[in-house]
Amino acid sequence: MRYKVAGHVFQIDGTDLYAAVAEKIDIPYRPFAVSDDEREGNPLFVMELQKEALLWQESVPVFTNRDNVEPGFIALSVFKDDEGYHFEFTQSSSSQINGRLSVSPDFSKARMSLSGTDIEQWLTFTTGVNFCYMLSTAVHQTVLTHSSCVVYKGKAYIFLGKSGTGKSTHSRMWLKALEGVELMNDDHPVIRIDDAGMAIAYGSPWSGKTHCYKNMHAPLGGIVRISRAPYNKASRLAPIQAYGSLLTSCSGMSWEKELADGRDSTIQGIIRTVPSWVMECLPDEDAAHVCSKSVTEGF
Repeated sequence: MRYKVAGHVFQIDGTDLYAAVAEKIDIPYRPFAVSDDEREGNPLFVMELQKEALLWQESVPVFTNRDNVEPGFIALSVFKDDEGYHFEFTQSSSSQINGRLSVSPDFSKARMSLSGTDIEQWLTFTTGVNFCYMLSTAVHQTVLTHSSCVVYKGKAYIFLGKSGTGKSTHSRMWLKALEGVELMNDDHPVIRIDDAGMAIAYGSPWSGKTHCYKNMHAPLGGIVRISRAPYNKASRLAPIQAYGSLLTSCSGMSWEKELADGRDSTIQGIIRTVPSWVMECLPDEDAAHVCSKSVTEGF
């Protein structure tokens, strides 16, 4: 199957090899399926699922969070050799490696094997696709953001913040308090800079615990970092503050220069044209009114 997210086409082969993937893939990925008349040309990357476990000559990982992974988060180790990048994924519910992913040096080809329970296999698979997308689009003015995104009056607004700070809650307050708001994505919307230099937000198949898989897009109208407080106040960020705020919520491999430079260029392009804010707030409807008034009217 081929899919298109934010204008980037990718292909997944072998989904029938794992029952968990074959059963679940249709709902989040179907809205992004490429029609038969759009199948010409090469996809940005091809991921092939295989039944036998992937093996490689392991060495010291170039990155790992296994010793300090936060509760509820996936444990990850990254290796690199002449054949490309190799990833090991372990779900928080598991004591074993649930997925092994190998990606070619140019990020155009990937192979993945899965193990564990059905839900562990599914979560690992879709994380692997997410990683392949992040790697292959990094040099194409595209970033995956860990955020919640709504559309209001024709523009998209993304809410950033550490897990548990209230990104999804703030989106729900907009949906509840303001007429005409639509949720685009609740975990990993994509931002891409178009040929005219405009930042566009896109829905994606990766929406966390919220089933919101919408193939839609809208010009990005504002970036808001959510911060818990006993009051509701929106403050405009200076460019350097805006850069730091967005950087910490964008996926990437900072230790790889080409990928880091691509992400840096994209973030700079975004903050040049899109205002950024910090929203100190309570989880209430008044916060939505204060925030929306600030980001849509500029004060």
